[in-house]
Amino acid sequence: MADESIDERLEEIEQTARAALALAEDPEAFLRALEAFRAEDGERFQSELSRAGLLQHCHRICRWFCSKHCVFVCRKLAGPIEGEAEFDPKEVLEFTRAVRVIGADRDLIAALIKAVDDVDADTFQQLLKRAQLDTRYWHQLCHWLCGVKCRYVCRKLCPFLPSITKVGLIPATHISPAGYGAGPSAPPGLTPPDSFSPGSMGHHPFGGLTNIQGSIFGVANVEAYKVEYSPNPTPAGPWTPILNPVADFDLATLTDYSRSPVGDWFVVADMGLYKTDLANWSTPAPDGLYYLKLTARNTAAVEFESGLVPILVDNTPPSDFTFTVTQNGEKLPCCGSKVEKQGGPLEITISGEDANFGALSVSLRGGCNASYPVFSKSYNGNVLDTGAPLPGITFTYDPWAAGVEACCYVLEAAVVDRVINSNTVYGAHQVSSVHSITIA
Repeated sequence: MADESIDERLEEIEQTARAALALAEDPEAFLRALEAFRAEDGERFQSELSRAGLLQHCHRICRWFCSKHCVFVCRKLAGPIEGEAEFDPKEVLEFTRAVRVIGADRDLIAALIKAVDDVDADTFQQLLKRAQLDTRYWHQLCHWLCGVKCRYVCRKLCPFLPSITKVGLIPATHISPAGYGAGPSAPPGLTPPDSFSPGSMGHHPFGGLTNIQGSIFGVANVEAYKVEYSPNPTPAGPWTPILNPVADFDLATLTDYSRSPVGDWFVVADMGLYKTDLANWSTPAPDGLYYLKLTARNTAAVEFESGLVPILVDNTPPSDFTFTVTQNGEKLPCCGSKVEKQGGPLEITISGEDANFGALSVSLRGGCNASYPVFSKSYNGNVLDTGAPLPGITFTYDPWAAGVEACCYVLEAAVVDRVINSNTVYGAHQVSSVHSITIA
């Protein structure tokens, strides 16, 4: 075999050895974990590794136990190894052809699997003799069967750790280390795909009441879970549990209901149809970077933690918003102004600042259902752009040169941030103002 993967294999072997040795530092815990492995008891196996701080190495330790298990089993079932010590490709071909009879007989395969599970040497050997499989292939067949069992057992024993999968309907895989979410939402429609070259959609903070979804059922015999947040990602936190009720649906009675935590923990037995909806987070003050953590607890009271998900919280609308319109140096009142061409173009000033600025716009609406864009600006992917800080942006607008018909209109100015507010960017914080004018 080529040596391209030697570094990867070295790391895997080193990590497996370190993990197994760490478990062996407590002989009683090691033996309890081994007993749980042999009994295929996921809850006990996960609990022992979790208490030892080794759950992240579950597959490595399981495969370590399996490698020793298969050596013992096959030595007992197949007897001493026969055949040449050197690798012979033709022998591999002959073995493959020899197991054709076994592969075609489902009942025989089932009986061999049971013999391996029971470590029943008499039955194993009798089956192979009836199948007329040469004894030099018995060890190979045994290791193959045992290896298949190992893969199955390790999938069963080693959980998918609890994980937060969505925040504000944005997949957690689309949330950056800075806590920004990227569209689209899942399901689509509430937050569109990113569009900031140019545009105002992307780098979304979160605010309002934010739905949190996740997975807890990789933990064997899970009985409860909690979702917590903290501005500090260290174990010391402090971590605050999210206690708002979660809406659910009872399939037996076809009724809506809400489930609430018992203390800090939501009870798995209370869950109905919506098993991925875990929490509704009232995003806190002050604004800033927070971390979410999901913890699942099994019936043995052993806790399993997810990785952290960083979330940038913003519950503050744009500040320092102003909107003024002047003509020929004279400030126009916001209601009932009349402007004429001989007075010259309008001078418009707009200000508004936000740490998560999305866009600002000025538009003219009215007449006979007419609408005219006047001015716009978006953050265009620059998260350092705060919009139009005081004294703001001033520009001229000539409605007569733009072909605006004489009539009554409203000049509307708005500044909006990029926040996914209560699970949709269309709830982002906005400040706005209008000036009603008559263009003569």
